[in-house]
Parts: sequence; structure tokens; C-alpha cells
Amino acid sequence: SPWRLIPSRTARMAGKMKEFQKVIVDDMDWKDTISGEHVFIEAHRTWTGPCECVKPMLYRISLDKEDIKFCTADLDKITFLKDAALKDHKDKVKPIFMYYRKSVLKKQIEGVNAPEIQKLLDNI
Repeated sequence: SPWRLIPSRTARMAGKMKEFQKVIVDDMDWKDTISGEHVFIEAHRTWTGPCECVKPMLYRISLDKEDIKFCTADLDKITFLKDAALKDHKDKVKPIFMYYRKSVLKKQIEGVNAPEIQKLLDNI
């Protein structure tokens, strides 16, 4: 299964863990996943991995916003991300956060901007 547990400080403090981020593994998985109603994706580089500093915030939001599918995607493994959408992001370390609704990119946030991410997710 492409789901994996991504522990967070919040989850450990609560004494339980919840699977809240789906790992998008390939192009077919990407297309299938973004077709959902509300999809929030953190795109990262292979060598950096998902951003640890926003996981507690995303986890807390996932508890209240069960209609949002939270995901991670490796910029170097998804052709769409590698070739088209993020060409300008080629050598950057910052993650990119994307909100999709039914296969349409509605918002993209470059870098960890917690207030902007929080505002976006609060308004979904």
C-alpha cells in the first residue's frame, strides 16, 4: 500500500498515530490522486524528504478536516512535477505545497509558509 505512517510530535504526544499523508509513488498514482475533491500535496526532493517542521500542523488539521486528502510526492519521481509544473524549482530545496480540486491546481505555496498553509486549509 502507498500509505505509510509518518509520525509527528503531535501524534506521539497524543499516544497514538494516524496515517494522514498518502505517499504518491508514480505518475499513474499522481493522476488518480489529484482527481479527488480536496487534495493537499507536499512536493519535496528525493534527498530532502518531506518537511518535518510542518507535519505537526498538518496532522492537527487532518484531524478536523477529514475531507482533505493529505499527500507527499517526490519531485524527482513524478514526471508531471519533474518536466512541466516545477521546472523553475529544479535546484531548490524548499518544498512546494499544492492544493488540487478535481485535477485542477487551485493554489501553490513555495517554501514553508505556515500561516499561508494554515489559511488555505482553514478555507477548504
